[in-house]
Amino acid sequence: MASIENRNGSWRVIFRYNGNKRHFTIGEVSASDASTFKASTEELLRLLTRNLVSIPMGCSVEEFMFYRGNPPAKRAAHQLTLAELRDAYFTSQEKKLEHNTIEGIRLHFNHLERILGKAIVPLMNRADLQGYVNKRSEEWINPNVFREARKSKEYKRKFKNPRPQIVEIDKPKRHPSPATIKKEIISLRTAWNWARRQLGLVPEFPGSKLDYAKIEEGLPFMTWDEAERRIKAGDDPDKVWDCLYLRPSEITDLLEYVKSLPARPWVHPMFVFAAYTGARRSEIIRALPSDIDLKNGFITLRERKRDKTRTTTRRVPISTVLHDSLAQWMKDRTPGKTLFCKADRKPIIPSEAANYFTRALKKSKWSVIRGWHALRLSVGAQKQPVIGA
Repeated sequence: MASIENRNGSWRVIFRYNGNKRHFTIGEVSASDASTFKASTEELLRLLTRNLVSIPMGCSVEEFMFYRGNPPAKRAAHQLTLAELRDAYFTSQEKKLEHNTIEGIRLHFNHLERILGKAIVPLMNRADLQGYVNKRSEEWINPNVFREARKSKEYKRKFKNPRPQIVEIDKPKRHPSPATIKKEIISLRTAWNWARRQLGLVPEFPGSKLDYAKIEEGLPFMTWDEAERRIKAGDDPDKVWDCLYLRPSEITDLLEYVKSLPARPWVHPMFVFAAYTGARRSEIIRALPSDIDLKNGFITLRERKRDKTRTTTRRVPISTVLHDSLAQWMKDRTPGKTLFCKADRKPIIPSEAANYFTRALKKSKWSVIRGWHALRLSVGAQKQPVIGA
């Protein structure tokens, strides 16, 4: 259940909690002391599993294990720092929010801590938050950073037959959008209100009616022809392609293209599933084999966004194209826990699904499609005949 590791004379305990790998450092102690920490960690994990002990609010599981189940009293709410608020909030929300949502909020707090520093939460006022908004609005974002990092990584690889280099046009630097900055403030407000309920934080959130730059409304959803017309007329291609939806004939062509690729065996069935169910990426990779009812012609999708207090489900009908694809996939798939899994039976994580979507379409005209959500917007599933109809 737990193990110990010596790194340059310093010991640490490694364990798994809620399916995630965790560790805490003990320091330069004897091997017998390290073994004692390991034994206490294993015992606490057993007690946690049986609900005989609980981790105090605002305390991380690593800290709980380090202090052998008796962590020191947390700092009073009137001294709560921004970093402590972040840690306590994330600990409470690990099982409640989607992984991508948690990562998005984590990124928001990184910006908040970078600009606001070691701020004492109860002492923050509207002027502090307005100053954050103003300073964040003046920053510059270089959209080519990740592309340049990817290129440098690709250059280090050795190919027997070097891949042709694609010349990409560098995008100009830009300021963070007002919508992005507003989301960062909303993340802080959500954590703040949680602390008022759970940690005894007294002051109300001071960030109401902050002054933001005018938010630009997104373009309406549009077909491929309309998108090309708008780009030719001078619109920003990134903003235009974000609003694309595919017509049934285009979905058919897209799926035929993906089917012809030498990709992982689960890639094409996932594309078909997304195109003919309107499911979110998280719902697709969360789907189980038992959710597929080919006989009666429906799929049960497991939701997490409709209700924050419980997991919900919805049923969608199976079209003829999806029926044929799933029937074949159920025969060919590696028997893993999830419907779409890798050869080693491990589930597909969100970043892998996004990566394979981009790689599948990268060198084709379909590369303008912005991820799995574009298929959710498309109308192919609704216009296909349904099994049993």
